[in-house]
Amino acid sequence: MNFTMNIPGLKEVIINEMTEQKNRIVLHVSMPQKEHTCPDCGQLTDKVHDYRIQKIKHLKWFERLTVLFYKRRRYRCSCGKRFSEDSPFVERYQRFSKEWNQVVRIRSVKAKTFKEAADVLGTSSSTVIRR
Repeated sequence: MNFTMNIPGLKEVIINEMTEQKNRIVLHVSMPQKEHTCPDCGQLTDKVHDYRIQKIKHLKWFERLTVLFYKRRRYRCSCGKRFSEDSPFVERYQRFSKEWNQVVRIRSVKAKTFKEAADVLGTSSSTVIRR
């Protein structure tokens, strides 16, 4: 895919596929493979164990909700430890991107109600309150 547009928060990401649905844009993304340090023993490894698909809610793009399907790579070390690659756009165990969390914080302060902020971001008011 020849794609020259910069998407906020997705600088090092490889976009494998982009599809448009009724009210949202779906991006299938992955990160380039590189060596990672084992969190257990500190050794460098580039041996891939497997892949997991992670669904992540991202910022609105052209006034449409955006969902990322992130093909997260898991590595294995010679010590036996399996671990996920580091990702610059989503924290560990999270379902919302870092950029999305920042926008929620700003919108919740500027909006009149939490429900108004939630409607703009395509989520529930309780999620906005928790963030």
